[in-house]
Amino acid sequence: MRNLAAILAGAAISLAAPIAAMAEAPGSVFSQEKLEWKAGPAELPRGAEVAMLFGDPTQGGPYILRMRAPKGYKIGAHKHSGMETMTVLSGAVRYGQGAKVDPNAEKTLAAGGFAATPAEAGHWVNFEDDTVIQVTGVGPWNITYLDPRDDPRAAQR
Repeated sequence: MRNLAAILAGAAISLAAPIAAMAEAPGSVFSQEKLEWKAGPAELPRGAEVAMLFGDPTQGGPYILRMRAPKGYKIGAHKHSGMETMTVLSGAVRYGQGAKVDPNAEKTLAAGGFAATPAEAGHWVNFEDDTVIQVTGVGPWNITYLDPRDDPRAAQR
């Protein structure tokens, strides 16, 4: 029983900082029509657009963003140093986990679909339709492609 209490206390302490940061941050309230869409970062293949809802993924702390991409857009197998969640808001994606893209391991997620990816876990996303997803995490955000040929930054060098 003491071990359970210690585990619960540790979990509460580890969650306190991100929750406090969210509570102290200025409120963000705006309609979907007011989102400011910008070209996705160089770390992602061209064609995606991103709108920030909360926080700054380049800094420490929680962030929430939306990403939209056209049918056929693909993000090859990659990983992040932090946990990431994804909710499909419209359209559909094929999502898979592993070190290599494997169509047999993919799950189709339509609007309302959700995926939680642990830190350092390989995963990929293929956009089945023109799609909008919402991504949450704790920054700083980074991406490591598991096959260097999938990294769009390599083509820019």
